[in-house]
Amino acid sequence: MSKVYAGVVTYNPEIKRLKENISSIQNQVTTVLIFDNGSNNVDNIQNLILGLANVVFIKSEKNLGIAAALNRLMQWGNDKGYDWMLSLDQDSVCEENFVARMKPYLTIEQNLGVVAPVIVDRNVGVVGHNPKSEYMHVNTCITSGAFSKVSAWKKIGEYDESMFIDSVDFEYCYRMRKCGYGVIQVRDVQLLHELGKSQKRRLLFWKIDVTGHSAFRKYYIARNNVYYPLKHRMWLRVLRGNIRNIGMMGVTVLYEKDKKDKLKAICRGWKDAYRARV
Repeated sequence: MSKVYAGVVTYNPEIKRLKENISSIQNQVTTVLIFDNGSNNVDNIQNLILGLANVVFIKSEKNLGIAAALNRLMQWGNDKGYDWMLSLDQDSVCEENFVARMKPYLTIEQNLGVVAPVIVDRNVGVVGHNPKSEYMHVNTCITSGAFSKVSAWKKIGEYDESMFIDSVDFEYCYRMRKCGYGVIQVRDVQLLHELGKSQKRRLLFWKIDVTGHSAFRKYYIARNNVYYPLKHRMWLRVLRGNIRNIGMMGVTVLYEKDKKDKLKAICRGWKDAYRARV
């Protein structure tokens, strides 16, 4: 039987939502491990988990980024002899029996590296793949709600900490598949999640997502849209990343506030992607 723990990354979380997160998962796994990335409200987090026997807390004095936080969580599981980590964002809420329903899929095929549910965003509905069969192999999946095999994480070289945030999960899935591990998504298990404050807006004949991300986030989105395909010499995806950055600039101009700062951040991230090419 696979030994599973939950890893949660926090950064200035809404305490009420974090409480929902922990309450929904703490009775489904032996341990909930929280890595706090330098939150301003860290005292509130520690008060929230005070007295919870199966919740372990790791504190960072500064924000190391999502990739570094995930590596710290995975390293803990590796040291403790766990087989799989269920990674959760601070605002993700698992349904009842989430782990029990997902566990059979961890061993449904040999050499699986990542097993993920369907992601349902509170604002825009299903995000990403929505399998028609019981489960399907996918190229990428969102980290939150996904089970990652600890031994596979170690073998492929861990999460790329230079990416900091955004597309970290996609680059990780690519390396999983490149090293021969399967990445699958399960049709009948869902995770309630919130990807920022996304809204659907109409532009002529199309519906588009307006995320409202900060300039800080847009920097990393623009950078990593191009950086990770460049890193792996995926030239068509480099082209797609450039197109996505153009689209992000258009959406910012049409629908978002703080346009000037956000456009500067996008351009800076875009440029840095080419400077950081490995």
